[in-house]
Amino acid sequence: MRESERISVLKGVGEKTEQLFIKAGVHTIGDLLAYYPRTYDIYEDPISIGEIQEGKTVTVTGAIFGRIQVSQNKKMQITTLYLKDMTGTLKVIWFRMPFLRNTLGRGGVITLRGRVVRKKDALVMEHPEIFYPSASYEEKRNTMQPVYALTAGLTNNAVKKAVAQALEQVEGIREFLPEELICRYHLLDRRTAMEGIHFPETKEEFYEARKRFVFEEFLIFVLSLRMIKEREDRAKNHYGFCDQPKVDEFLHALPYELTGAQKKVWQGYLRRICHVKAGTGGCGIRKNDCGTSCFDVYRLKWISERDDGTYRSACQTTL
Repeated sequence: MRESERISVLKGVGEKTEQLFIKAGVHTIGDLLAYYPRTYDIYEDPISIGEIQEGKTVTVTGAIFGRIQVSQNKKMQITTLYLKDMTGTLKVIWFRMPFLRNTLGRGGVITLRGRVVRKKDALVMEHPEIFYPSASYEEKRNTMQPVYALTAGLTNNAVKKAVAQALEQVEGIREFLPEELICRYHLLDRRTAMEGIHFPETKEEFYEARKRFVFEEFLIFVLSLRMIKEREDRAKNHYGFCDQPKVDEFLHALPYELTGAQKKVWQGYLRRICHVKAGTGGCGIRKNDCGTSCFDVYRLKWISERDDGTYRSACQTTL
C-alpha cells in the first residue's frame, strides 16, 4: 500500500465511507496519515461516586443497583441504570440503546466513563462508554486515545480503525528531512512520529512526535517565505488603466481648484495604477494624505477606475 493510493483500498472503507472521508478532506492514504487528532481522551484511574463533579468527564466503577429501566418520551427511548459504590449512588442514562437492558441485565460490577451533568438538582452521567466486565477497562487505563475532527456520519472509531490499518500496511512513509537535521535536533523519523501522534503510549512519546511535526511545518513555512523573497520575476499587471475623459470633465466641473496636496496625491495614484508591475489592490490613500476635503480626490479615483469595477471596493467604502 502506497501513500498515493485512495483510502478505498482499506478494508472496511466502502464507497459511502470514502465519500465521508473526502468530505473531511481525506482523499488518499497520505491524507489520512496527515489527519492528526485534534485532541486526546486520557483514560485515568476511576474515582468514587462521591468525588464526581458537574461538567467533568470521569471514570467510575460500581455495582449495578436495582432494575435497568427503559422509558419512552416523544423523541426517543431512554435507558436508565443506577450505579452504586461505598460513597453513593449515580444515575446513568443512555439514549436510543434499549438493548442495554438485556446486555447488562445480569448485574455485577461495571466501569463507566462519561460526562456528568446536573438534572433536577441531581448529578447524572449521560451516554457513557461501557466497560463490562469491569476488568476490560485495564486495557485503556492510563492511555491517550485520539479524538479526530469529524463530519456528519463519520465516527471517531471509524477514523481510528482506518488510521491503524494504514499505519500497519503502508510501505515506506516518505521521509524528506535530511538525516543531518534529524540528528542535530534529535527528531523522530517520520514513521515513528506518525505512530506517536496518532496512538501515543505515553505523554513523552506524544511530545516527541509533536516536536517533529512542529519543526517540519515551521521549516516548510520558512523555506516558502525565502523562496518568495528570492524570486526576481514579477507578474505583469493585466489590469491597465486608460485615460478617462470623465476625469477631465469632473475636474472642470469643480467650483474650485484642487490644492497642491490633493494634486500630489492624485498624481501619485495615477503613477501606481499605470505601473507595469502588479501592485497591491485597494484605494491606497490615507485619510490624512491631503489634509481636508479629500472627498473629491476619492471621487476622482472612483471615476478613473475600470468600468468593470476593478479595485473600487476600497474607494466605495471611503466615499
